[in-house]
Amino acid sequence: MHDEIIHGNLGSLRGSDMIVYGDNRIALIEKQSTIRHLKPIRVEMLLSVLCLNGNATFILDGKQYEIHKNDMIICHPNSIIEHGGTQSPDIDVRGVCLSQSYLKQLPLLPRNIWNIIISLERTPIAHLADDDVEIFLRYYDLLRFKLQGKHTSNRDEIIDLLTQAVIHEIRDIFAPLVSMQTAKFSSSNMLFTKFIGLLSSSSPCERAVAYYADKLHVSPKYLSAVCKEISGNTASAIISSYVMKEVERLLKMGNMSIKEIANKLNFSSISFFGKYVRKKLGMSPKHYREMLARGEHPKYLCNDDDDL
Repeated sequence: MHDEIIHGNLGSLRGSDMIVYGDNRIALIEKQSTIRHLKPIRVEMLLSVLCLNGNATFILDGKQYEIHKNDMIICHPNSIIEHGGTQSPDIDVRGVCLSQSYLKQLPLLPRNIWNIIISLERTPIAHLADDDVEIFLRYYDLLRFKLQGKHTSNRDEIIDLLTQAVIHEIRDIFAPLVSMQTAKFSSSNMLFTKFIGLLSSSSPCERAVAYYADKLHVSPKYLSAVCKEISGNTASAIISSYVMKEVERLLKMGNMSIKEIANKLNFSSISFFGKYVRKKLGMSPKHYREMLARGEHPKYLCNDDDDL
C-alpha cells in the first residue's frame, strides 16, 4: 500500500503506523503518540500537517519551528525537514501528502499554484480557527474513507474533487499570511510556473540555467529576467537555493562521504563541488558539515551572478 509517493520521500517512516494510506498520488499521515527521531529527509511532495493536540519542534530548511494545537504546517516540494528534538507525549497530527505529478494533473487548481507553494517558504505555519479545523478534519475523514473504501466507477473523480477542495480550503487559510492573490494570466507567469515545476521535479537538481531555458524554449537571459520580475530572484539564485537544501541534507545525514555526495549531485569532481559550496557558503563542505553537526547553520550567500 505504501508505494511510490513514500519511496524516496517519507522512506524513513515506511513500516511505521504514521502512514495510514499511501499510493502514487496521495498519502495520509496520522499520529497519536511519540514520533520517533526523524533524520533529515527531502520532501518531494506537497505536505500539509495539522496538529490536533500537544506540541512539537521541527527543522524546516534549516529553520526551527514549533507547532501547537490547531497549527497547520505546509512543506512545499523539495523542502528538507527533520525532527527538532522536542515534543509532548500527547502529540496528535493529521497530514495529507500530494505527489507533484498528481498536483500537475488536477484540472481545477489556481494557475499560480507553484508561486503559492514557493511563497510558503516564508510563512509555512498558520494557526487555524476551530471552524477551519473542523472543516479540514471532515474533508480528511471523507478522503480517507473514499481512499480506503470500495472501488466504484466514479471513485477516482470523487477523490480528485475532494483533494482539490482540500487544497482550496488550505489556500484560503493561508491567504491572510502570504500573498496568494490569483496571478493575472500572462506568458511570464506561465513561464515561471513551468520553470518551478521543472526545478521541483528534478532530482538531483540540474544547476545550469541554460538546461531549464532549453526545456522551456527561451534564452537563459530571458528566463532569469522573468524570474527576477515575478519572484525577486534570478533563475540562478532560485536553482542554487534548491541545490543547497539538498547539499545541507546530505552533509547533515553523515552517512555519505563528501566525495559520494558530490557524485550523487552530479558534480564533475570533489574539487568542483568544494568550489561550489565555498562560493555559496563561504566555507568548505567539511567545515559546513562540522558546523551542522554542532547545530549551527551558516548564512547562505546569494551569489547568483554566475552559473557554475
